[in-house]
Amino acid sequence: GTVPTLWDLLQPDEKRPKQFYRGYDVFDPVKVGFETDTPQARRKGFLLDTTQRGNGNAGHSGERYGTTLADEQKRALVEYMKTL
Repeated sequence: GTVPTLWDLLQPDEKRPKQFYRGYDVFDPVKVGFETDTPQARRKGFLLDTTQRGNGNAGHSGERYGTTLADEQKRALVEYMKTL
């Protein structure tokens, strides 16, 4: 739960969101995860700060995990994952 969407998981550590709202369980069909930056998410969720100890969102990096793919390839992978 320290990345809000599948799209964010495919990003290198430094490009992943550092803060986002959790607990608003409305599906984001584009990025495949939950909405985290809407006014409703801010109102109903709680702020997760990944810079705080124990909340880190690093890891699962490198070629093996898809973080080095081009954005076009990442989009294709996300679209494929939607079909499963």
